[in-house]
Amino acid sequence: MRFGITPVEISYFAEIAQTGTISDLVNFSFPDLVEHSVNAGFKHIELTLDMLYMIPGSLSEDKIQALIELAEKYQITYTAHLPLWSIEPSSPVPQIRKASVDVLVESINIVEKLKPLYYVLHATGALASEFSRLSAPPSVKTLINEGFTTFALESVRELIQRSKIDSRRIAIENVEFEFAYTRKIVDELNTSICFDTGHLLAGYSGNYKPLQFLEENIDRIVEIHLHDGYRRIKNGRIEIKDHIPLGEGDLSVCEFLTALQENNFDGPIVFELSTKAALKSFEYIKSKCNNLQL
Repeated sequence: MRFGITPVEISYFAEIAQTGTISDLVNFSFPDLVEHSVNAGFKHIELTLDMLYMIPGSLSEDKIQALIELAEKYQITYTAHLPLWSIEPSSPVPQIRKASVDVLVESINIVEKLKPLYYVLHATGALASEFSRLSAPPSVKTLINEGFTTFALESVRELIQRSKIDSRRIAIENVEFEFAYTRKIVDELNTSICFDTGHLLAGYSGNYKPLQFLEENIDRIVEIHLHDGYRRIKNGRIEIKDHIPLGEGDLSVCEFLTALQENNFDGPIVFELSTKAALKSFEYIKSKCNNLQL
């Protein structure tokens, strides 16, 4: 099994906000973070491409070259998570969809020299997620979801056409949007799937169990975003958590990883956690799952 990490995700900025300074952002270096992750024991790195816009120059040509050299030196592989902050591929506004696709295509063009195995994509954005949380009659929700799906389909099709990359290198992630509609995009455009376990456990993508989702979609799953999560009733209220270390949520970790092994899954399994939480999760796997070929 090939375990990896996303060295930059929301906890990175949370830590800087609590204990860091502006110099931590000014001196941000993807190559340094990648080397740190490799030294921590990870052989696969997922690059967060929102950083192209959050910290301009973070993936300049010299940084890309440094990442290429690190891949050769340490025999590591990359995937890239396409921008999602402020991106709305399923927006009902044509100009916003166009701008979103422009950013996604530009991001691919910048990092394609790294030869990422896959580009992880949120085909629907924050607006679709917000509408997913609305209380409405089923017929109304169906109409809304079909609308967002139509717009997302249009955007992903344009992304594939303009970027000229193999559609199977686009791994559409299950997010806060009914996955049955996302699967329609996957099938029509011949893309792949990134299975995010925490999103599923939090109930964002519909009423699925992890093993059920895996069985129904294993034909297209090429990457796993591995973190724990849950959706529970506590004191009469719904409590939702994701992006927490393994063993702290409702994921049957060993059963899930065993199912991956039995299906001969050889794609990257990426901890979407801080380095500390990822290492804690990996130790959990090693201590609890004795039957796995790690």
